[in-house]
Amino acid sequence: MITIILGMHRSGTSTIAGVLHLNNISMGTYKNFWPRPLAQNPKGFYENYDFRKLNDLLLKKVNYNVKSLNPVIPNSIHSEKLFKKMKTLILQSNKYFNDWGWKDPRTCLTINIWNDVFNELEIMNDLKIIFVSRKAISVARSLNKRDGLPINEGVELWKTYTERALNYSLKSNFNVFYCTFEQLLKEPILTCEKIFSFLDRDFDSAVIDKFIDKSISTSGSGIDFKQSKEITSLEKKIDSLIS
Repeated sequence: MITIILGMHRSGTSTIAGVLHLNNISMGTYKNFWPRPLAQNPKGFYENYDFRKLNDLLLKKVNYNVKSLNPVIPNSIHSEKLFKKMKTLILQSNKYFNDWGWKDPRTCLTINIWNDVFNELEIMNDLKIIFVSRKAISVARSLNKRDGLPINEGVELWKTYTERALNYSLKSNFNVFYCTFEQLLKEPILTCEKIFSFLDRDFDSAVIDKFIDKSISTSGSGIDFKQSKEITSLEKKIDSLIS
């Protein structure tokens, strides 16, 4: 089984990846986990840098600029060399692990290209997607605190990543589990029960209690920002999909 975590930066993707990894669904190894734990993610990112590097190369092909509010996002790739690297990475992962997956928020932008690889390798039936979201203002607040990114730009980047990932999830033939970071922090055991039921795998509740930090703020309190109807509508659409 291959599990792909789709979600914007600062949206709980690391938490879910960690929960899966600590319950025998490999998200990588110590060798390819990068970055190492930092102040903003003290328990680790659980991000396989091999996938991160390929996503960076895919985005570089279209001169993607992370600071652009209307970035050019790739829909296909015409590099046989890069396509081969993507296939090789998946085949190698499949060779070493029965249950594995990856998390890199950039996959929200490149998932359509990875889809071509899935088709080529005929592994569509082995794939499952966990789509995780967090309120736009909370993401923007976190990005502002970490990177100094203006709140309005953080919200727009949330929209870019979220729309891309959501549109793919809704149109794909994969099994998709929808959840929110807020839901995970409020009811970690119940949410993880649903996630692992979706994955048809067992989990250790003691690991969940120890790993998930319920004290993380999920609000945008203290920020004077009027959210657009478009963002609110997108959040409501996600809420309607939550199990």
